[in-house]
Amino acid sequence: MAAIRIRIYDLRKAGQMSQKELADAIGVSVQTVSKWENNVSMPDIALLPDIAKFFRVTVDALLGLVPLAGEAYIPARSGEREYWEDRLDYLKASRRAMWNADYLRFLVEQVWQIDRPVEVLDCGCGFGYMGKMLMPFLPEGSVYTGIDFSANLLREAKKLLEQEKWQTEFICDDFPTHTFRRHYDVTISHCAMRHVNDPRGFLQKMIAQTKPGGLVIAIDVNRELESDGLYLEGLAYTELCDRLGFRKMWEKERQCQGRDYAVGMRLPLMMQEEGLVDVDVRMNDRVSLICPEREDHEELAECLLQEKGWDKSSSAEAEEEIVRGFMNHGLERKEAESYCRRQRKIQKYVTENKADLRCLHYRGLLVSFGRKK
Repeated sequence: MAAIRIRIYDLRKAGQMSQKELADAIGVSVQTVSKWENNVSMPDIALLPDIAKFFRVTVDALLGLVPLAGEAYIPARSGEREYWEDRLDYLKASRRAMWNADYLRFLVEQVWQIDRPVEVLDCGCGFGYMGKMLMPFLPEGSVYTGIDFSANLLREAKKLLEQEKWQTEFICDDFPTHTFRRHYDVTISHCAMRHVNDPRGFLQKMIAQTKPGGLVIAIDVNRELESDGLYLEGLAYTELCDRLGFRKMWEKERQCQGRDYAVGMRLPLMMQEEGLVDVDVRMNDRVSLICPEREDHEELAECLLQEKGWDKSSSAEAEEEIVRGFMNHGLERKEAESYCRRQRKIQKYVTENKADLRCLHYRGLLVSFGRKK
């Protein structure tokens, strides 16, 4: 029964009927229906086809093994302010080994050829990570402005950047709807568009805030590449790469919410469609190697556990909530439960082997850029 969540209550409420109306329709008592809905007992197997027919669903849908057709979609919350207010630890862990400084310097000096002081707008700046990485390579006199809707993250960004000699400004507001007082030489977003419901609108706002001739830079992932980017010595790589129905979830999120799992791949073409010129794309060259021979092994291993959530155990109730959320976004129950089992397996392995962990981690960051006419 742990793998089954009978959907009689949900179907009855959707049909706006009482327990008595349902009981009379299928020839059982009201008490029996109540026990089914409270998971005290299950319908006799012979009754399942009749109940499913009554509700005009499949038996699998009745048993909660596949999503109910037409069930209200519950949007993912990662585009909301409240979601990020307590995500600082995750952001710090995930950014710890995201960029090689020498490659970022190469982009600034050789690819983007920024050779004079510039005003930079960091759109969705979080705790200021990209500003901290980027500013040392910009010409002296450059100015950094970061905007984010999370007050907690901006407080950390101020502490991180204001201790340096750079001129900085921070704006606590939602970037797409904020009214700016000026335009910028460089607008940049770093791992922001994967979370928003309207990435094209986000890009259009970036372009609108860029000076003529200015540079627009959007750095983001493709979830397909990201899914293949983790290798743990001692576990089957094919199992680590298994999408487990996530392609269905990504597509449903795009259709129902506008979140684009492949935004990293689409951005260069979107930039061309929005009128940018000299559009090009690079790939971040950072691949994190975690092994005991490295001096930073312990720190990198701990950051990986924090980033993936493997440093915390989940209760059965929390896991069931994850399963229901995935099903609402298009996965079948067996796919969602398989994901949770895999996470438990990986968590157990990396926890038990943390001191000797050998791992490669590649995030698949694509760096798209172009100039405003």
